[in-house]
Amino acid sequence: MRAFGMTPSAAVVIGAHVNGLGVARSLAALGIEVACLSTRPFDIAHVSRAVTEPHGLAGAHDDPEVFVDFLRQNASRWRGRAVFPTSDDALRCLARHHEELSRSYILTFEPWERIRTLLEKDAMHDLAKSAGLDVPHCYGTTEDVVRSDVPLRYPVVVKPVRHDRLIDRLGRKAFLARDATELAEASATVRDIRCPSLVFEYVPGEDSELFIHCLYMDAAGEPSSGATVQKVRQNPPGIGSARVARLVEDPCDLREASIALLRAAAARGPAYVEFKRDARTGAFRFIEVNCRAALYNSLPAAAGIDLVRSSWQDFVLGGAVRNEDTGWRGYWIQLQADLACSALFGRQEGLDVRSFLAPYRSPHIYAVLSPTDPQPFLRQSALAVRRAANAPLARLRKKSWALSCPPRCD
Repeated sequence: MRAFGMTPSAAVVIGAHVNGLGVARSLAALGIEVACLSTRPFDIAHVSRAVTEPHGLAGAHDDPEVFVDFLRQNASRWRGRAVFPTSDDALRCLARHHEELSRSYILTFEPWERIRTLLEKDAMHDLAKSAGLDVPHCYGTTEDVVRSDVPLRYPVVVKPVRHDRLIDRLGRKAFLARDATELAEASATVRDIRCPSLVFEYVPGEDSELFIHCLYMDAAGEPSSGATVQKVRQNPPGIGSARVARLVEDPCDLREASIALLRAAAARGPAYVEFKRDARTGAFRFIEVNCRAALYNSLPAAAGIDLVRSSWQDFVLGGAVRNEDTGWRGYWIQLQADLACSALFGRQEGLDVRSFLAPYRSPHIYAVLSPTDPQPFLRQSALAVRRAANAPLARLRKKSWALSCPPRCD
């Protein structure tokens, strides 16, 4: 970039889960050298051939300042590299140190004061409401709701203000509490792991009623072309992350609502804005927005909406964001998670052979599996076998005390 005297040809990807793999592969396709920081035991991207320099950074999510220290230590030899955080913890911490880090790196995100409302669930909820989106009711913090005996309509969802700690400690994003006892237990759990949480109205509907509009907002606040993703199956079923998703036409002006939200936040960068169709009314309700790479970031990229490439064009090259929907409409499959979850919980999901095979018989891409880059899938499979050996089938099948869905399968 001009500030560093040359156009860089290298990047640092922080986080090596499936979304980090998608980022690394997109950058490598542009001819960019990638250093990748693995931060969790289930990471896979750091073994990819798209990564030229892998690093381990254990414990970073317990103390996110480790991210900053690592970049400081490598600032002289990595000067001018672009930085792509792929987790909320990394993004939150690095954004707080934006001024310092931007002296050595090109940061593909805005400072903390510009992105806070899109990272903190309470601020995000208020922003979406003020932007005119249909939002689920927030009853308040778990402590206040339990202590004050606020009248609730069960089930309710307990969502961390910052969910990375819950993922690291318990392998899940949220709790679905079906009665007062489960809510009290969920409240005690998030308190014990120091994870402030909120209680939200639950929006009923199948996993396939979740839709995400993916787009890029440039420095002038203008949106790029976008793509709408529909979740087909989740890991775990009920409340989880996509294990199968597909591209669809926008079902109900989700793009317009997404742009309204992002303009209200003065957002710049990639955005994945999630909605759920309420089974009671058919209305699309706002769930959340992610402003870093989502798990399925390679899906819109397959149709020409590559938000990693957009970030490079905008923050690094300083030019116009150019992406255009090619019209491809196919599926994204996280194979290992889909096979495991479908085998264990297919009956719970009402999944028959025909519906299971439908994505595989249609145009599709795989999240991890690649004949030209096999190591991430091999590592993912080895980790799955190891976990299965340590977790008896009966325990995997058992429902969690505070969720209507089982533990993750990846």
